[in-house]
Amino acid sequence: MSHLAIRPRVGRLVTAAGAVVATCALSLAACAATTTTASAAPTAPAISTCTGATDLHLRIPDTKGSKKAGITYYTLDFTNTSGSVCSLSGFPYVSMISRAGRQLGSPAGRARMTVVPLVRLAPGATAHTTLAYYGGKVSGTSGCGPVATAYEVRAYVAGEKHALYAALGLHSCSRSGRVYLLITQSFRAGAGPS
Repeated sequence: MSHLAIRPRVGRLVTAAGAVVATCALSLAACAATTTTASAAPTAPAISTCTGATDLHLRIPDTKGSKKAGITYYTLDFTNTSGSVCSLSGFPYVSMISRAGRQLGSPAGRARMTVVPLVRLAPGATAHTTLAYYGGKVSGTSGCGPVATAYEVRAYVAGEKHALYAALGLHSCSRSGRVYLLITQSFRAGAGPS
């Protein structure tokens, strides 16, 4: 069995570096072109997160909703009103609000999803989600307190402190505890069905 001498890696790296230096010495134009090409690679612009009332407008296209099996579904459309591209991901934090601005009952629950897409909104573009209302869970005898009539929906996005509002009068629990609202999906591109 013969033993061949193994060249250490450092030697190979030094040899490769020497070859590059020699090539550059012979053709400076080739090295300059290579350097220019490498540094001219385009970089994608950073896209900021849509920041609530500053960048978005909330609209409910059909305040009557669509009923299926005792559940009423409402589309929540979020339109980019800023002059630049922004993004949305995940779920909005939604609750019902009284005319006096007080939260009625517990906030909406969220559907369980393993994949949550990032939605990029150009100026004027819309993303949507769906709010499910379980009206059968709202009653004075079900532990949710006296039934109140909500004045509007309040929504927060991306952990923002500035809320979005849209008019929607629903019978609501006055005390927290019973969850009677559910966001059925994360943000999706485009306006929802109306």
